[in-house]
Amino acid sequence: MLRPRQWFNRRGMSRPRGTERATRRVLSALEHHGLLLQAGSEFPSVASIVAGEPIRGSWWAHPKANLIYWVCQDLDADARVTEARLLGGKVTHVWHTIWPEVTAVAMARDAWQTRGIDRHARGLVERVDGADVRTDGLRWRGARKLGDVCRLLERRLLVKAVEIHTESGRHAKVLTSWPRWWAAHGGGPLPAGSTARVRLESRVDDLRLLPWSARRAHPR
Repeated sequence: MLRPRQWFNRRGMSRPRGTERATRRVLSALEHHGLLLQAGSEFPSVASIVAGEPIRGSWWAHPKANLIYWVCQDLDADARVTEARLLGGKVTHVWHTIWPEVTAVAMARDAWQTRGIDRHARGLVERVDGADVRTDGLRWRGARKLGDVCRLLERRLLVKAVEIHTESGRHAKVLTSWPRWWAAHGGGPLPAGSTARVRLESRVDDLRLLPWSARRAHPR
């Protein structure tokens, strides 16, 4: 999900009062659950916690959208939090104690991760395995749009993506490999992939939200 920081800045929407309190509430929930959706009703989410109610449709239309936005900025800046498209293919905030499990699953390269991936997407994964790739500098020849392919690879945990603002003011992604990301964020021993899956499954009531479930085993 792109976060249009400039959209807010152009309209003078400043950091509202109560942001720190809302951020503390979200961080407490994230520490408790280990995972939080950024938005959605399938699992506890940042947007619903900040809003104090379930949100139907886009949270950008909610009266507390500005507050939700700034809480998300705080999560971005918190060294204990990272993101992955883990639950339901949506942006999921991950607490640092859960990083080993997510990384172990990502690095396993199990069949669900590569099934149905075409040669262009495979080539992109191989390129990212070798070095970080900025999407705005990539010459893409695949039949599917590059943005769609990137989201697919993120959902399969084949790449780790970070969104950036380019020098021209546009949005782009830096794609990195999970092993490099893990090495840059402390490294250390990882559980076996199967063990990591079981631990993550214990945190989610609806296992269909997890990408290795049968429902999500096919490309989108």
